[in-house]
Amino acid sequence: MPNSAQLGTWAAVNLDDQEEIDEFTRLWIASCQPQVEEDLRRLRQLGVVDEQGNRISTAVPADMKDSGLDFGG
Repeated sequence: MPNSAQLGTWAAVNLDDQEEIDEFTRLWIASCQPQVEEDLRRLRQLGVVDEQGNRISTAVPADMKDSGLDFGG
């Protein structure tokens, strides 16, 4: 996993150099990958998603629904 010195910041990326943009993006994704894998493992363990990462159910328990919400629709 790249460290913050390898990754740098987006402000330091030369936006006129596609190779530099691609390398920054590759390092950025690599730095996040372990957390994404851990989050997905936990969601599987909780029964929220299946092995392909698809939600198992979209049903919300009645006690979690808030009938007083108005989203302007």
